[in-house]
Amino acid sequence: MKVVGLKDMRKKDTPLHYIREWSGVAVLENAGKTAERPFVCSIERRPVGAPEITARFLEDPEWPLLPLLRSLKELLAELDKNGGLP
Repeated sequence: MKVVGLKDMRKKDTPLHYIREWSGVAVLENAGKTAERPFVCSIERRPVGAPEITARFLEDPEWPLLPLLRSLKELLAELDKNGGLP
């Protein structure tokens, strides 16, 4: 179970410059089956250490939630590090 891609990413306007928020659709894959589920996420920059990433699915993914959230957060961290987020 993992998140293999993100679609329709939209950045939300926030009044705080150190918190960025997005909404989008995650492409999920499990044993050859794929599904798409909407999600929201945010990345908060801290003064020291790694940024804090929070994410949640807006619909039930019908698969175990913790591995999917871990995979989604890892993908978001990689995209943020490489400048791939809008």
